[in-house]
Amino acid sequence: MQSLEVCGTLRANGNRVASNWSRSCISADDNYVAAGSVDGSVHIWSILKAEIVSTLKEHTAPVVSCSWSGLGKPLACSDMSGIVCTWT
Repeated sequence: MQSLEVCGTLRANGNRVASNWSRSCISADDNYVAAGSVDGSVHIWSILKAEIVSTLKEHTAPVVSCSWSGLGKPLACSDMSGIVCTWT
């Protein structure tokens, strides 16, 4: 089994993972990471800059998963209340 090494760490003030099984995702072009937060926000980081480039606020429940389409758009995020939001 090949071991993996940490390439970088992304942080955001106020970002708290909603559960121990929350899922973040990397964009199809490998430039961005999206992750949901317990406050219903979705944070988008630039991997190259290691900083937040956008914060999406539509969910009213903790966001537990994010997924980009294989083509790069849209981004879909789901929350603990069962709501799925898509972002273009």
